Amino acid sequence: MKDKNYLFAVASVRAKENALLSKSDLEQLINAESYKRAAAMLNEKGYELSEGDYSAVLDEKLKEVWDFINSSAEEATALGAFVVKNDFQNLKAVLKAEVMGYDAESYLVEPSMIEPKKLLDSVKNRNFGSLPEHIGETADKATQLLAKTENAQLCDALIDRAALETIIALAKTSDDSIIIKYANEYCLAANIKIAYRAIKTKKSRVFLNTAIAENELINRESLISAALSGEEEFFSFLSSNGFSDYEEALSNGSSAFEKYCDDKLLSIVKGAKMTAFGISPLAAYFVAKETEIKCLRIILSAKQSHISGDIIRERIRELYV
Repeated sequence: MKDKNYLFAVASVRAKENALLSKSDLEQLINAESYKRAAAMLNEKGYELSEGDYSAVLDEKLKEVWDFINSSAEEATALGAFVVKNDFQNLKAVLKAEVMGYDAESYLVEPSMIEPKKLLDSVKNRNFGSLPEHIGETADKATQLLAKTENAQLCDALIDRAALETIIALAKTSDDSIIIKYANEYCLAANIKIAYRAIKTKKSRVFLNTAIAENELINRESLISAALSGEEEFFSFLSSNGFSDYEEALSNGSSAFEKYCDDKLLSIVKGAKMTAFGISPLAAYFVAKETEIKCLRIILSAKQSHISGDIIRERIRELYV
C-alpha cells in the first residue's frame, strides 16, 4: 500500500502527539511531595491512577496506543517490529512456568502480535503449527532444547536471538529507512549487552553462538570472539569499530547503558517528525508513548520508595516532544 494512504493516520497521530508529556511535566512529577500527589497530577493527564498499583494502568495505556496504531495500518507488517519482543517474552514465561510448575497467565504481557492466551494454549498443547512461523519454529526448538539440556538460560538465549532477528525481518518488510535503522540499532544494543553480560558471567562460546543475533551493523563472529577474549579486549573491539559510545555507556554501569540505548533509539524515531506520510510517524508515536510510560514507571516507583529527585533525574529518559 502506498505511503499516501497513511495520511489520515499520520494526521491523527500528530493530534495525539500534542497530549504527550513534556520534560516540564516530568519535572513537576519528580518534585511532587508524594506518590499520591504525583498520581493525582497524572489523573489530570488522563492516566486514571489509583493510590495503589499503577502498573496495570500503564500497561493498559500502552496497549491502547498499540491498538490504535495497529488499527490505523493493519497491513503494515513492519510495525510488528515494535511489539514482537513481547511475544517472545511471553514464550519464555510459558516455558519457565512449565518448568517451575506455576500458572503463566499472570506473567504474560501486551501489547503483542499474538494474543497471549493463544500463545499459552498453543505451547501447552505443543501445537506450534497454529502459531506464526517466526515464533512457532522458535517455540519448537526451545522446547526441544529445554527437554534435552534442562538449561533454562540457554533456552532463553535461543528465544532472545530469535526475537532480535524477527525484529530485523519485520522492519525489512517496509522500505522505511527510519524503521529499519531503529531495528538494526535495537539489535546492535541488545547484542552488545548480551556479550558484555556473558563476559561478566563467564559464558561459553556455545552460549554466545546461541545468543548473539545476526546484525548488519556489527560482525557477529568478531563480536563473539571479542567477548570470549575478556572485558579489556571487548572494550577495545567496540572502540576500534566505531562503538565507543556504547563502550562509555557500559563503563558507567548497567542503568546508564540502558538509558543511553533508550535515548539513542528515541533519537532515531524523532526523524519521523519531519515526515508527513508513511508508517514511521505511527511507529514513532508508539515509541514516544512507550518511553513516556517507562519514565512514569521510574518516577512512580521512586515516589513509593521515597527515592530522591536527583536519583530519579539520572534515570529518566529523553522524551519525544
